[in-house]
Amino acid sequence: MSATATPSWKVASMPHRSDGKVVVYAPFSRDAESIIRVLAPHGIAAESVTTLAALVARLGDDVGTVLMSEEALSQPNWRSLVDVINAQPSWSSYPFIVLVGQKRFSNPETIYGVLPTEITNVIVLERPMGSATLISAVRWALSGRRRQFVTRDHLQKLEDNARHQALMTRELAHRVKNTIAMLQSIVTQTLRPRPEVDDLRVVIVERFAALSRAHDLLLGTDFAAADFRELVSRSVGVHGGNIVIDGPGIDLSPQASLSFALVLHELGTNAIKYGSLRTSHGRVDVKWDVVDNVFVFAWKELDGRPVEPPARSGFGVRLIRSTLEGLGHLKLSYERTGFELAFEAELDRLRHGVPEL
Repeated sequence: MSATATPSWKVASMPHRSDGKVVVYAPFSRDAESIIRVLAPHGIAAESVTTLAALVARLGDDVGTVLMSEEALSQPNWRSLVDVINAQPSWSSYPFIVLVGQKRFSNPETIYGVLPTEITNVIVLERPMGSATLISAVRWALSGRRRQFVTRDHLQKLEDNARHQALMTRELAHRVKNTIAMLQSIVTQTLRPRPEVDDLRVVIVERFAALSRAHDLLLGTDFAAADFRELVSRSVGVHGGNIVIDGPGIDLSPQASLSFALVLHELGTNAIKYGSLRTSHGRVDVKWDVVDNVFVFAWKELDGRPVEPPARSGFGVRLIRSTLEGLGHLKLSYERTGFELAFEAELDRLRHGVPEL
């Protein structure tokens, strides 16, 4: 390993026993030899380096701790070591044990002013000391290093599971989309020979298409969430007409997104058939916002023909009511200026399960 290289974290594997290597960094080789002699009878493997460049070159996944003599602290430039420290993944932090004499460092806290701030996992031991103290500190450092690699393994397993779950979610989403397409085909082929139900066939196929568009949007996020502004744009865009949308981007859960896809489709269809979009000068304002963690949505039809409450609610209105009333508070108004819908719900309820950034 070169002085500028970084450890191959994903390749090598730190043993989970007490055989992590101790690297003794001591400019005076005699100092290192005495330390190694103390460690050897206790089954602790150690080797020595005399320069910072050699230490940087030696660092790798099999290093359990670095033991430094006080002479090693006399460094004009720690940059090469700092670069390796900064290159570590988030779960990794090399343990350093620094041996100092009371004459030179009467206050061990001054050591932290000598070492680079990037070296945070440090134990300071004062000389003279008994061998038991040194052995205990080294074993503690090696144990901590092993726990870091256990953490790495757990994180890797979580990442693998997350990738597998995302793969399964995409596969399921594709199958659902294919199922929707198959249902559209079944309805079309079944009802095609019967002209008297052409309107019904079109209505059913268009509702399936609304769900399919929402699925396409959700596929882009592995079914984690859908941006509501994009959902509105895609849903009302197919109806044409003068529809103005105004609202921030908000991620909603897949369930809420699919529900709104159907609602927006019904609203657009009704506006064309019975509402403001029946005339060339009519328009629809679609607005939403979040106020005190409450999602506020409004559909307002303007400049169309006067409307009156229907004597009997059709399937579309019943679908709108059953869908939105299950999520929050809904109000439908039939004003002389046009149909209006107002909806409010706790944002957390609409975002349930959406990952936080």
